[in-house]
Amino acid sequence: MKFLIALTTVLIMAIKISTNAQSLEKYLKELDPEIMVSMKLQNQSGKLLFEKNSQKIVPSASVIKIPILLSLLQEVDKKNIKLKTKYTLRPEDIVGGSGDLQFEVPFHKFTYNHLAQKMISVSDNTSTNILIEKIGSEQIQEDINNWGLTNTKLNRKMMDFEAIKAGKQNFTSCEDINGLLLKLLNKQLLSKKSGKKAMEILLACEDRTTIPRNLPVTVLIAHKTGTLDYVRGDAGIIFSKNILILTVFIENFESLEQAETILGKIAECCYKDFGQ
Repeated sequence: MKFLIALTTVLIMAIKISTNAQSLEKYLKELDPEIMVSMKLQNQSGKLLFEKNSQKIVPSASVIKIPILLSLLQEVDKKNIKLKTKYTLRPEDIVGGSGDLQFEVPFHKFTYNHLAQKMISVSDNTSTNILIEKIGSEQIQEDINNWGLTNTKLNRKMMDFEAIKAGKQNFTSCEDINGLLLKLLNKQLLSKKSGKKAMEILLACEDRTTIPRNLPVTVLIAHKTGTLDYVRGDAGIIFSKNILILTVFIENFESLEQAETILGKIAECCYKDFGQ
């Protein structure tokens, strides 16, 4: 009898997992076939829950700021950088695009902690470039390689249009970013203090148009979005009842609003099927 009960429970769980996967697949099949979706979904133990084109190399947009943040905090752990140290903003540091440091008066001083927060919360490009310069692009790429992110390349700073014209782009994959977030979640990357700092900064991301779009406001999400004219992405840790790690990139969309709607719906399916 106990064996039959156990077997029934296993079958019910298997059916539920299958149904959940089919639910997400159903939504994806309803999309215009021209729209390219790359995604990976895992739980805290690293179990694969769903994936689609997860190893596809895509332009990273500002999702690349996640490895930059973690590289910075590794330097903090090595005592090479202190977050309380102040940096003097130079006129040549200022670039456009996202963020509000571009509107600050030159020669104002900001701590590296403030710059890191701005890089994630409002995707500040000026802050990002200062941090890349401070850490060193070679060091960041070395960290990326050491983390086993074979598809992630930091080839240029933010808003470097000359580099873009020369064919230099930043790249990543859902496989890479999900794996990195999984390591962060399971405290495999940083000291306890720096790991907590990383999570606090990622929880403060202000962009709610993608993964958080349709989720309850009570569900905490540590994430970072990315936007280019041809790609919209988001990667994060969803602190639902069952913690989820989700990375999604949308390409070949008609508008950013369409891409954000799709990304939000994917996250909603993931949450309803696997998070509760």
